[in-house]
Amino acid sequence: MSERFCYRCGISESEGGPLIEGLCQVCYRKENPVLLIGDEINTELCQNCGSYRKRGIWVDPKSYELEELIFEVAENALLEELEDSFSDKIREYEVLTPDELEEIDDLPVGRAVVSFEPVDFHIEHFPAIIVYEVRVKARTHELQRELHDESKRVTVYVRQTVCPRCQKFLGGYFEAILQVRAEGRPLSDEERKAIGKLVEEKVDEIMRKDRMGFIQDTIEKEEGLDFYMGSTSSARKIAQAIKERFGGTISEAYELVGMDRQTSREVYRTSVSVRIPKFRKGDIVSDRKGNVYEVEKVDGKGLTLRNLENWENEHLDWKTARREQVDTVEHEESEAMVTSVTPGEVQLMDMGNYETYELNRPPFEVSEGEVYRMVRVGRRRYFRSRK
Repeated sequence: MSERFCYRCGISESEGGPLIEGLCQVCYRKENPVLLIGDEINTELCQNCGSYRKRGIWVDPKSYELEELIFEVAENALLEELEDSFSDKIREYEVLTPDELEEIDDLPVGRAVVSFEPVDFHIEHFPAIIVYEVRVKARTHELQRELHDESKRVTVYVRQTVCPRCQKFLGGYFEAILQVRAEGRPLSDEERKAIGKLVEEKVDEIMRKDRMGFIQDTIEKEEGLDFYMGSTSSARKIAQAIKERFGGTISEAYELVGMDRQTSREVYRTSVSVRIPKFRKGDIVSDRKGNVYEVEKVDGKGLTLRNLENWENEHLDWKTARREQVDTVEHEESEAMVTSVTPGEVQLMDMGNYETYELNRPPFEVSEGEVYRMVRVGRRRYFRSRK
């Protein structure tokens, strides 16, 4: 069989190795480079929140320390540009340290290994400038005796901008109003603090996935709290969290606020309303049978009640509480001193008007001369607390 020669340099196959697509080993690598990245890359980070684009989506950084942030943004841009510029003969790649890459002398066809390190940088002001030494080893054909081994210096410019989320936040944008109220009464100071803390924790969690989940503003009203939210979905998630913690109901209303110029569609603002139950710890309530209770706990699952007749705790889910017609009841509170104790009865003296009366002995120890908190519902009196 006659000798074959490289059509580019003329070297024989016996000298230049097996021909690949009519080229010797050296000419094949020169004619089929794998490192096709440009000399310069431009990228941006948000000067307000530190986020940057990753595959076209704005993401929050791993570090907010400025130097680490700049390098994180620059390296992300470098890797994206590198991946997009690879020859179509590269099917997969791996990033290694320069020392690890140096040790690589064989690879399967279609695989590349990459290393990069900064060799110069100026990050004292923006645009920050970082120069990287990029090196790639790869195999693109089964007849290759030596790997592609290519190096290039690439300059990354990191500029400042304002991301879409911050543009909206700084412009006062909000998509939904989350309204928190209590049924038939204003929120207590304790409830306001607890709800505020819950909302803050939930927003931190939501914003890891929904960058528009921010609170634009919080307004305290006499009857409750209004949270102006960057997204309707975040308002709904927080409303559900409040319901799970405090119980209650959720409803929505919609208001036409304008027209989207790009789509010509009507734009609505959503009001998500959470109405927590009227009951609070310490309330005196009764049911349809006339049993009298003190509310021990209120949460998303229902009510924990203490029966003031036998002092036993009962838990009612919200459905059962509605069926049993549990509601607050008019009552009077007072203090009374135990004046005598018999096996079946206790005599007490009201500390306000000195009236004396008898009650069945309660299911806990009482002592003569001690003062107890009492509650009166209709004509019946109950021990409200142990001394």
